[in-house]
Amino acid sequence: MRGLWMVLLLWSALALAERPLALATIPPYASLMQRVLGEGWEVRALVPPGANPHVYAPRPSDMKAVRQAKLIVQNGLGFDDWLLEKLVEPAGAKARILAAAESAEGLVLPAPNGKPDPHLWTDPLAMGLFVCDLARAAGELDPEGKAGYLERARALKIELVRLLQTAQGEVRRAPKKAFVAYKNPFTYVAARLGLERAYLIGKTPAAEPTARELVEARKVLARLGLKAIVAPYQLRREADRVAKNLGVRAVYLDLLGEQDPDYLATWEANYRALLSALK
Repeated sequence: MRGLWMVLLLWSALALAERPLALATIPPYASLMQRVLGEGWEVRALVPPGANPHVYAPRPSDMKAVRQAKLIVQNGLGFDDWLLEKLVEPAGAKARILAAAESAEGLVLPAPNGKPDPHLWTDPLAMGLFVCDLARAAGELDPEGKAGYLERARALKIELVRLLQTAQGEVRRAPKKAFVAYKNPFTYVAARLGLERAYLIGKTPAAEPTARELVEARKVLARLGLKAIVAPYQLRREADRVAKNLGVRAVYLDLLGEQDPDYLATWEANYRALLSALK
């Protein structure tokens, strides 16, 4: 009996070691990929939680992973072009590459500068389209698992739509329908929830807010009776200083799943936080 148990353990270890590798540029996509691909795949994010995707520098282990991967997902829209420039091309990767922006092309919205807003993963509707394309791509790579991928993707799409509909219902009951943003325009969040982004502090992401911006932000906050600004969790230290300067608090949306790796749990928490800023 002991011998049989050891054989089963060895078989399980070998099965895990032989799982195909799927990579995502950032953690939110890795979370959705794991839900669709299931335990039969090993899923990793190239940019770890809490790291800044805009200043990503590949490690030797990333190059090795890209060479081994069968499926790689990127956001697109210029957000993570480094995937191709710094990893895929130098590594001579043979993986199937899927860009979420191509799945949800009709849902891409403009940022305040007029260019496509690259924060597509913050839109559950866009992610619902993406996971279905992901399932089809995985099914082409693994025909035996195709039915399972499609079934899980459809179930996840329903959860994503339900998540958004619940938030929309809560927003309809909120006392205010506008917010002031810091550094990130939250384009998809505002559009999907029917909110007005009344003002954006820090239109140049890499620079400190100007004195003029702070003066204007105070006027907008006072006019709308808002007691908070909305900022990315990843910029909480600088946003906290700005909020104190303005005499309000900062409400944080975790855009990269730093606090919770699960996409749905992260956005449930984000919507709750946003609602607190509308009081």
